[in-house]
Amino acid sequence: MAPGTTVVVGAAHGIGAAIARRVAREAWTNRLVIAGISDASMDALANELRRDDLPVDVVHVDLTDQTSIATLVAATAEAERVAIAAGVYTSAPALETTREQIDNVMAINLFGVFFTAQGYAREMLGRGSGSIVAIGSISGRFPRVGQVAYGAAKAGMRHALRILALETVPMGVRINVISPGATESDMMHKLMADHPNLDDLAAGSLTSFRPAIPDGHVGRPEQVAAATAFLLSPDSAHIAFHDLYIDGGETLGI
Repeated sequence: MAPGTTVVVGAAHGIGAAIARRVAREAWTNRLVIAGISDASMDALANELRRDDLPVDVVHVDLTDQTSIATLVAATAEAERVAIAAGVYTSAPALETTREQIDNVMAINLFGVFFTAQGYAREMLGRGSGSIVAIGSISGRFPRVGQVAYGAAKAGMRHALRILALETVPMGVRINVISPGATESDMMHKLMADHPNLDDLAAGSLTSFRPAIPDGHVGRPEQVAAATAFLLSPDSAHIAFHDLYIDGGETLGI
């Protein structure tokens, strides 16, 4: 694939912002589009990147709205590479989880991500090339206490995208998933307010069924961004419907 448009969906904060910063500087990106729900944060990121003379456009998108997704895809239909990092989180004991909580998380983490990938895949099929990477979670592979909605949504997203990938890779469209473990971010700090030092999570917890992280620390958004850039790039041309764990060994092959 020649240099072209790269789209990062969910680029306002955390992993998504790190991905945008990374792919903006790749030789295969000559136009970067950052898309998401938080206009002010995306504008700030775009201005930061433009100071380095990088071409950046901002598009508002609401992944709970099919029309909004369709508008984004139509506005960036030429995109050869798309990273989807959008997601929301909620936590509640399984016996107390409500239908509303599940619906709210599924609307973005499963349906929003899938239909965004589907829309771009359709455009890419017409050209016979393209690469899509979505950010999942190791919570989609094994149980986490309090994560009924989040874990189920990430598991569903993973499986849906792998099926989409299976059906599109013969026509030149690659779709992959990255599943981070605990990763340094504003969201993680809010969720783990009882852990002022996030690396305390590396010790694990028997009561919450959280394994220890063998390499001793949580991940950084830049590490996920580097893997995303690789899977979007021509260097990974023979990798499709893969799920790459970035968790310091926490899952231990589970």
